[in-house]
Order: sequence, then structure tokens, then C-alpha cells
Amino acid sequence: MQNQPLSSGDHSKIVIFILLFLPSIGFLVGVIPAILLIFGIFMMKKNEDFNHIKTAVKICRGYIFVCVLVSVGISMHLYIDLYRTGMSFFTLVLLLIMMSIPILYLVFLSKLFFNPLSRHKKWVEVNGIFSTKPKSGKDSNNQSEVNIIKGEKLKQYSVADELIKWAKLKEGGHISDEEFNEARVKLLKRN
Repeated sequence: MQNQPLSSGDHSKIVIFILLFLPSIGFLVGVIPAILLIFGIFMMKKNEDFNHIKTAVKICRGYIFVCVLVSVGISMHLYIDLYRTGMSFFTLVLLLIMMSIPILYLVFLSKLFFNPLSRHKKWVEVNGIFSTKPKSGKDSNNQSEVNIIKGEKLKQYSVADELIKWAKLKEGGHISDEEFNEARVKLLKRN
């Protein structure tokens, strides 16, 4: 299952996670986790290594856990102040909601984002999150090599340019004196 594309249900979970995460970005609390997750996805796609997502999620969990601790601290402080002055039921509900929001984000991060991706990590590493067709790595590499070769054939070089290239190869120790002399003779005969 790790090398299978994500199902539509998994795609839906990720979209729901993004939609649920947007309000936290609007309140500026979720900017740092959003940047971390986006960077993790970018690096995973660039290096084809799922560990970038794992690391981003791990750091986000730590950040959200700190937010949980801060919200519990603020809620407890407000609860003590309001208890002394006679707290209303509405205020108590608001305090409970304030404490539960970061906890819910921890659950959303795991259940709606990380778990679907980790079940399909080999697929996601190579093909991306929302792709449904495999990327053919060998074909794309061969195609790019062919395009480079075709481009090289179309580009015209002078004999002097070619001799300079061969001389640099010899100076760098990439070819022997014999190979350089053979190439020089061939180039001079061609002209």
C-alpha cells in the first residue's frame, strides 16, 4: 500500500486538514506550522525522501504542544480570576473551547495529514501527494539525456572550442595524453 496512490478519501482528508488549518493561519498562530509543513513537502518532493515530512510534523507537534500548554495556562489564569468574580457559564465554555482548539489541531495533524501520507509514503516520495499516475523516473532521465544529446548535436562548435574542451579534460586528469592526441588528430582531420 505504500507504493499506491492516495485514495480519494485520503485526498479528502488532506484537503479537510488544509481547510481546518486556515483559520489558525488567519490568527497568525498557525503561520509557523504552515511554513514548516510546506517546507517539509517541498523538501520531500525535491529529495524524494519522506523523512522531511516526518521531521516537519514532529516539529509542528512540538509547536502545537507548546500552544496547548500556553492555552491551558491562560485558561487556568482566567478561570481563577473569573471564579473569584463569579464566572458565567458562557465564559466557562469559552475557556474550554480555548483549551481544546490546540488539542484538536494535534489530532487533525495526525489523523488527517500525517497518517494518510505515511500509509502511501513511497508513492508520495516519488509522485507527490495529489498525483494519481506514476512518474516514470527512468523514462524522464533518459528523455532528458536524449534532449541534451540532441541539443548538443544541433549546436555547432568550432574545432578550437573542441580542442579547448579536450585540453581541459586532459588537465583535469579525466583523460590520458593518448586520448587527447587521438581526439586532436580526429578533430583536425574533420576540418
